[in-house]
Amino acid sequence: MRKQIENIKIDYIFDTAHKGSNYSFDGGQHWCNGGEAAEIITKSVLGFKAEKDANTSYDVASDIEEIDASVKSSRFTLVNMVLADTFEETIERYFETVHSNTWIYTVVIEDTATLYWMDAIEFKSFLYQFCFFNERKNVRCKATSGKMLKWLEERLS
Repeated sequence: MRKQIENIKIDYIFDTAHKGSNYSFDGGQHWCNGGEAAEIITKSVLGFKAEKDANTSYDVASDIEEIDASVKSSRFTLVNMVLADTFEETIERYFETVHSNTWIYTVVIEDTATLYWMDAIEFKSFLYQFCFFNERKNVRCKATSGKMLKWLEERLS
């Protein structure tokens, strides 16, 4: 695992009045949620076109296709479909079929983006440590926490 810290150079608005979609990158014309914002910011700091992907299925494309990377952030949903009936089976099915080979967990704090780069083994371990299986049979991540950041930091190479 490696860590990358970058200053965010793309302009955005953060407004809590837009519940669930607090971020705008176009002066408030359109609003997006934290996961979409993390993807846009991650692409921007890495030098790619700063836009949300077209919601292509996880098994067909990656958020950042140029580097086969999936971008994740606080409270992410692993995939937006049911893959299996249990947490463990869902994780296994996901890794059998996922298009990405790199995962970037992005933490945005004001004008700084911290990117934690993971391979499949590291990301799988992350899922078992910080995610849960909900009533819709989806794997969801907990909110970014001090415990999570400590765990990530302890695994840096």
